[in-house]
Amino acid sequence: MMVLIGTNETCLSKGTIPNIKCPNCNFHSSIDYSISTRYTSLTLIPIFPIGNAVNIECNNCSKEIEFEELDENTKIKLIEENKKTNQKRPIWLFSGIILLTFYIAYFFINLYQTNDRTQALVKTPNFEDVYNMKFSNGYYSSMRIDKVTNDSVYFTQNDYDVYLSSEIESINKTENYTNRKINYSKKDLLKLYDDNEIISIIRN
Repeated sequence: MMVLIGTNETCLSKGTIPNIKCPNCNFHSSIDYSISTRYTSLTLIPIFPIGNAVNIECNNCSKEIEFEELDENTKIKLIEENKKTNQKRPIWLFSGIILLTFYIAYFFINLYQTNDRTQALVKTPNFEDVYNMKFSNGYYSSMRIDKVTNDSVYFTQNDYDVYLSSEIESINKTENYTNRKINYSKKDLLKLYDDNEIISIIRN
């Protein structure tokens, strides 16, 4: 999927100020203004606002007026309106930050639950448990329990390694456990877990 990073703009406030001398036509008329907020977006999802833009137009000549060309009283009115607009920014402008916050919270809650479950399962190994492993060389793989005795646990190792922990699931297939046998004492398994070599355990 293509990820697009950019900026967008949405109008948040409009209004009219009467009896203003237009610097373009020199006629005393009302001016219309609109205050828009620019925001960054990630694939059309707003992340956060980055500033406001004020557009001003004369109702007599319909030409745009630059903020700097206005008299001081009108500038102050528009500055106050801009402050009010900032205070009323809709929550959807922060959708990306909100989603990211929820994702981070979910990630850490899930990580805590996984670690808690793994710690419990490694103390009670069962036939056909699958241990997802991280090796000292940086690769990841898995091994499946064939037999459990009073003191030892016998495994068949997966024939394949992967670069990322998220890829382990793709190689966890019955046909990938063939002839690579290994066994550990139950005490050694606990040490592997303490050393962060056992990253999770799958029990059906």
